[in-house]
Amino acid sequence: MPGFTHLHTVSGFSLRYGASHPERLAERASERGMDALALTDRDTLAGSVRFAKACAKAGVRPLFGAELAVAPPAAAPGDSSVRRERLRTPVRGGAFIDESTPRVTFLARDGARGWADLCRLVSAAHTADGLPRLAWEDNHAGGLTVLLGPDSD
Repeated sequence: MPGFTHLHTVSGFSLRYGASHPERLAERASERGMDALALTDRDTLAGSVRFAKACAKAGVRPLFGAELAVAPPAAAPGDSSVRRERLRTPVRGGAFIDESTPRVTFLARDGARGWADLCRLVSAAHTADGLPRLAWEDNHAGGLTVLLGPDSD
């Protein structure tokens, strides 16, 4: 698969969303003849060092990113366009996980500048109360590429 790069790959560091070790992801990419692979774990950069070492060993170019929940911009006073959704109650005592916040994948580019911007965004997301969420005011950086999904504005 030369010329093809997965830009949204999660590892076991994305609890409940990924299971593979970063080393295994790099090995499989190399086996498939891929030139590069992006690790975009959910709300964390914890697997990045292991991923970089594994990619160097496998001969695959590592790309670094993170998938973050991004809070919408603050509504202007009197704006009635904000939708209120009723959250469902978990079945049989299970834990409720609010998945209503839109998620965005950020990829570092421009070397150290992109990495620094990515680290800043992940840190800013973890300053929120409760689950990690990037405030709209903190959602800016020049060294990143943003991948938007089908629900994005």
